[in-house]
Amino acid sequence: MQTHVPVPRPAYSQARENLVKAIPPKLLCLLACGGVDCRYEGPDCWNANQQVIRGIFSSWVTDDIIAMARPSKSLIDKYNIIEQFQRLNIRSIINTQMPGEHAHCGPPLDPESGFTYSPQIFMENDIYFYNFGMPDFRVSSLVSIIDGVKVLAFAVGEGRVAVHCHAGLGRTGVLIACYLIYTLRISPNEAVHYVRIKRPRSIQTRAQISQVFDFARLLSTQLVQYPDLSLRHGCPVTLQHFLNRQALLLHGQEARTLRYIPKVVYLLCVHLSCLSMGLPAAPEINAELEKRSALRILTRVVKETLLSKQFLPLLREHHNIVRVSTGSVSSWDEQLGSLERKRKDLLLDKRSYSDSDLSKMAELEMSPWCEWDAIGSKLRPRTSKTAPLSPHLITNNHTHACIIQPSDNPARKCTVKKTQSKYSSNIELCKSTHNVRPTSVARAIAKAMADQGPPEETVLQRSSLLQEELNSSECGWALLVTETDPQVLTCLLWTWLEKLKEPVLGAEDIVRLSCVGRKRKPLGVLKKSQKHTIYCLLSCVNTVTSLCPHREDVVLQRLIRALTKRSQEDIGSLANLLNLMRAHLRETFHKSSYIQRAYSCDTTL
Repeated sequence: MQTHVPVPRPAYSQARENLVKAIPPKLLCLLACGGVDCRYEGPDCWNANQQVIRGIFSSWVTDDIIAMARPSKSLIDKYNIIEQFQRLNIRSIINTQMPGEHAHCGPPLDPESGFTYSPQIFMENDIYFYNFGMPDFRVSSLVSIIDGVKVLAFAVGEGRVAVHCHAGLGRTGVLIACYLIYTLRISPNEAVHYVRIKRPRSIQTRAQISQVFDFARLLSTQLVQYPDLSLRHGCPVTLQHFLNRQALLLHGQEARTLRYIPKVVYLLCVHLSCLSMGLPAAPEINAELEKRSALRILTRVVKETLLSKQFLPLLREHHNIVRVSTGSVSSWDEQLGSLERKRKDLLLDKRSYSDSDLSKMAELEMSPWCEWDAIGSKLRPRTSKTAPLSPHLITNNHTHACIIQPSDNPARKCTVKKTQSKYSSNIELCKSTHNVRPTSVARAIAKAMADQGPPEETVLQRSSLLQEELNSSECGWALLVTETDPQVLTCLLWTWLEKLKEPVLGAEDIVRLSCVGRKRKPLGVLKKSQKHTIYCLLSCVNTVTSLCPHREDVVLQRLIRALTKRSQEDIGSLANLLNLMRAHLRETFHKSSYIQRAYSCDTTL
């Protein structure tokens, strides 16, 4: 039986909230805050353990986020706040105040910024400054909260972050609670309780608590990755609708890279391409593993903190590992445990493939970007900076690693960036990946991609499990990028395309493509979302079928079926589209045999 986390109650009574709303802010600041003697404007009213930043009422909420009262120029100078930030590796400060507020508390406001300090003080010392203003005791729009959460998530990736409003309680608590929901997918009850444990009296009013719940409800619909109605969280969407939701949530380099490509499609294509070429996991894959590794630690901290305050019930204790009832927090450990079990099963299970190919693909995870944990025998990304996402699929030759970068302009050929490889030949590269033969793996992937019949029952079950995890938990990305069964991966790819509310290529798109003249790139007539998604898919198909040329037509036919949602019997009527795809592969990727590409020093593909 699932035990529910109690709903948090506001810190203020309804009468006090009504009074706060009725009194003008200037008068409220004079009467309620204490004016110049406001206790939030200095350290006099706070113990040493309430000042993780000496001189400011401040608390650690996570290992990377500090909630604090607002600093002032006098405090910055007196207590060397900049030096403290640098010592604690605080790289960003987020201000949730409105300019000009609480002008009668503490020292005078800076005339240029409207705050008690000039943001330039921090920026001159390489500390990023962000402002997401919310009215005091109130809330801002959900769009503004989402923007603030995305910036906070980005800032945490750069280093530690200090978040403040006036007292560092109401608006600061709302932003941090929403960040926890965004990153960990915990419930709003758990998020509010956790923030209040770490920062007592946070998230004060009913409106602020309601906003945390509204944010969670909005996020629950936006995070769904698979549009399959048979899944628990599935909902029908079109390609453009999905990209609009994705743009709402992604941030930084990832958002720029995946502006027109669904993340799930992109990661599947990159993963299949690397497996087919026998290359170690791509930086995009390891970036996901690194994020999940950090979030796992934070999730455990949140769970143990809630357990210590009895917000989550203790069921049993086994080998000093505390387990709780199934819920949004506890399910993480179960999902990550299943990930480790999947790895062991993969190493033991030969499936229907030979011992020399797919059974060894799990060893690809022992790449130069990863290392093995000596305690748990599980994959752990290195602590070094992971390369950002980039719109490329990888191929190789004997002296250079060629990175295919599709151009935004379809009339231009793909550019190729040459990076020096540490391997002098493909033979050494293959040896470095534990003797996995790229052609063997590519044949298995090509066969899976070209399969015209329905998938096996076990493949469907594993695919459905992964789809459900992607829809309900951030851990699903880790499961996706560590899956090495070609049948499951291709089933995930085709299923995503076929379960869209509308096909990627509708009847009108097919007619437009058939009417394009020879002088114009045919895919240029499509929308950017269609064009770039198809570019990504064709790049993956090119990588796989260049090692198995005899399967090119059947793989393209299967791709067309997924893009158009047509039956196998209707493929004959789409011969023009098949010819267009085939010509595009040859024209755009300058397709050649594996041996020619592997031992050619040419700078163009």
